[in-house]
Amino acid sequence: MAKEITDSQFAAEVTEHKGVAFVDFWAPWCGPCVMMSPIFEKMVQKFPQIKFLKINTNEYSEQAGKLGITSIPCIIVFKEGKEAERLIGFRPEPAMEAAVKKYLSN
Repeated sequence: MAKEITDSQFAAEVTEHKGVAFVDFWAPWCGPCVMMSPIFEKMVQKFPQIKFLKINTNEYSEQAGKLGITSIPCIIVFKEGKEAERLIGFRPEPAMEAAVKKYLSN
């Protein structure tokens, strides 16, 4: 399962992480977020070499605000602690898998 993190864990888990991290900013009331969740979890299983994290923006909104997130679901890809890409909105499984595979050899 993707690890749920808080605003206070963000630096240690993401910006100080050497490697790739996919961070899903979501909320339980968001229909597309709920639809995206099982697809995100499949990526966790398929790609154990990549870090997958989730932040519930209902409970933890500080990082979402700092990053200027205005639409969810918003999955931000961080590489070596720096933002590399934003995936905004629902992604079907093949599209999500293609997005993850871009970061396998990088």
